[in-house]
Amino acid sequence: MNNIFKFSFGILSTLGFAWLAFVVGANLQFGDLSPEAEYFEDNGSRPTDAELFPKDMPGLAKQGAEEYLALGCVSCHTQQVRLFTNKDAEGNKIVEAGIDIQRGWGKRASMARDYILQDHVMLGNTRIGPDLANFGLNEYDNAWLHQHLFEPQSLVPDSICPPSPFLYDISQKPKDGTITVSPPAGSSGDENKTRYVIPSIRANRIVAYLRALKQDYELPESPFVETDEEIIEPNATRIQSIPDWVNYPASPKSLVDISEQMSAGKEVYTKIGQGGGGCVTCHQPTGLGVPLAFPPLAASDWVKGDKDRLIKISLYGLMGEIEVNGVKYNGVMAAPGMPPGSLTDQQVADVLTFIRNSWGNSASAVSPSEVSEVRESIKDRTPMKMWTAEELLSHSKIEQ
Repeated sequence: MNNIFKFSFGILSTLGFAWLAFVVGANLQFGDLSPEAEYFEDNGSRPTDAELFPKDMPGLAKQGAEEYLALGCVSCHTQQVRLFTNKDAEGNKIVEAGIDIQRGWGKRASMARDYILQDHVMLGNTRIGPDLANFGLNEYDNAWLHQHLFEPQSLVPDSICPPSPFLYDISQKPKDGTITVSPPAGSSGDENKTRYVIPSIRANRIVAYLRALKQDYELPESPFVETDEEIIEPNATRIQSIPDWVNYPASPKSLVDISEQMSAGKEVYTKIGQGGGGCVTCHQPTGLGVPLAFPPLAASDWVKGDKDRLIKISLYGLMGEIEVNGVKYNGVMAAPGMPPGSLTDQQVADVLTFIRNSWGNSASAVSPSEVSEVRESIKDRTPMKMWTAEELLSHSKIEQ
């Protein structure tokens, strides 16, 4: 009887502490957030008659959010321009709003205030597709969006987004209100026919929602990051809801466009043969790896953490037991390349930048010079001698 009481008390205590942390704690931190002006006066007060942000979505867009959620789009798309953690020359922790901005996904980092008027906050955690936080600011018209919903592959041949033809009626010939859908490249037979589709109300709701996704306003805690050569301090008084160690604006180095590096890194990741890393074979297109055989790259601290450690693995490979996301794996990973270890500094930098910023990961880019420095520091290592996790972790502790 006494043991039952202790057991019950333990369960109730665990639930109580969890409730305090996740409900009460979150409410204390974010519960009083409300729309705010883009900037404050010098004395910290709100300007008279200032326009407040965020603004509520139109009714049709709100209905579209329900359709978006029902279709499962949140599984592959995020809606958050992310910060990434870095350290300055003295080793102090700072945060730079660089990677996602370099990819053209927004002008600033997303903040909790951006989502206070949304019934469903669909941040997502996997970026199989691009981030949509500012999708409404792009140049795509309604016809393009409807065609993408109907058949994504007709616009993006390599897209793995599932088609949604059930949202449309198909007409045999063009008429008022129809959208012309050209066949995908390389299709034949019945697939090579032009279709004329008529959007349903559900399709129109989703398009309205996508066009309403925009964070095109500044917040006192998140001003726009300037991308000109001369970095100008934002004309805004910050409020106390953002930690003092968050660094705005991002450093000029972090504002270098990495879109080409991401594209090149994806090619190295997926290519099997000379010039490719063949990483996709074991770690899969989704970055989730193979359960109990090959560890995931998605949400992996080994991927998002110490750059030098990751570069060393890319140059020499890894063998033996390693723990990733709480699961232990024991195998052999040869250095990427054909033959193993043949990737150039640029190729290693590209593929590491790609995996550090795909499938929900968000971390700083890797440069060829960083790869070169690590390669030089371990030049006396026996060729083809793979690292072990224990060895790499011990090196990290010594460096710290």
